[in-house]
Amino acid sequence: MTSFRRFSLDRRAGSASGRIITAMDSTLHLLGHELHVASVPKDSLSVVTHSLLQLLLRLFRGDSGARRSHFFSFTETDNDYSIILDTQLLHILTSNSSANKIEVDKAKWRPLVVEVGALGSLTGLSKIAASVIGPLADHDVSVFCLSTNQEDYVMVREEDLEKALQCLSKKFRLTCDSDRKSDLSLLASLERRIGSLDSAIKLQPITKCCHDLPRPIVHPYTCSRNKFSICSIVPRSLPSVGTLLLDLMLYNRRSTSDDVFFSLSVVDDDISVVLDSRDLARFPEDALYFSEGSWRLIKIGEGQLGFDECGIVAQVSAPLAQAEISTYYICTYYTDNTLIPEESVGEALRLLNERLAATTCAENGLRTAESLLDSPVLLNGAHS
Repeated sequence: MTSFRRFSLDRRAGSASGRIITAMDSTLHLLGHELHVASVPKDSLSVVTHSLLQLLLRLFRGDSGARRSHFFSFTETDNDYSIILDTQLLHILTSNSSANKIEVDKAKWRPLVVEVGALGSLTGLSKIAASVIGPLADHDVSVFCLSTNQEDYVMVREEDLEKALQCLSKKFRLTCDSDRKSDLSLLASLERRIGSLDSAIKLQPITKCCHDLPRPIVHPYTCSRNKFSICSIVPRSLPSVGTLLLDLMLYNRRSTSDDVFFSLSVVDDDISVVLDSRDLARFPEDALYFSEGSWRLIKIGEGQLGFDECGIVAQVSAPLAQAEISTYYICTYYTDNTLIPEESVGEALRLLNERLAATTCAENGLRTAESLLDSPVLLNGAHS
């Protein structure tokens, strides 16, 4: 199994520990996890608590070697509890009578990750908006994104994996962090095809949107009042803060005026948490590290966005990336969520509002043009 070095990124400064990576070094890793996206209704958490506790104890008590085989993310919003997890953990979660309370998307998702720092000074998901998120949207590949403190995971459906890798193969060196024969065979096949002049991959964009034109924003968004912090849990302190994390996940009681958002992700030793800044004081000082300052949450979508629509992440991330605004992006079962540094949220909202206004004007103009085409045409002062 191919391994690759993890980095610790300060998403504000754009700095990473480790060697400096140039554009020629850009590498896209296909991870071996087979992932599922599940949703638990807000009124059903107590029914699945036992299964969740079993799952979390496995992650919290295990060493890094035990966690390395798992991928887990839990996010609470005002809509639901959204969970991303590997097949083995899904079996634990759905192993008892509580399974009928859990809605699981039928698709299997595969995570891709770009080495941190590979794309210059941009940080967070912004650094891969132009090179990864945009091209996948252009080629009609739906993505499901998860930012952690160390990585930005871009998940594509298993059925779209080959198309996604073909799309990105011209910009990145592809590597496989998987011992699955099908993955190794797929990458070997792509490598042969890319290297052949006679069968070079010529994948044309499906989306009609021109690369030089702004992407329209089609979903409403709202900005939170609360301030949030993005932290990493020091792996060795995980057993000692496990009870606190469980309390925040399963038993936290928030004011009705608060914006509801909490997220915990455990991928290897990358243990990330997004929480209300007021909860930081509950943790021992040596248990976590985080960037200074607070973040604000922008929620995209009102109802369920679904998994088939392409380009939602690109619509939001593109203008922010162009302005070099850091983003921390978390997709959930119902909505998309991006966190913006508090000092940049005003500029971010201005950019998104301008893009939304332009989209609305364009749609109104199109409707006006269509209505004129459908109306009777005046010729020489008489109706035709």
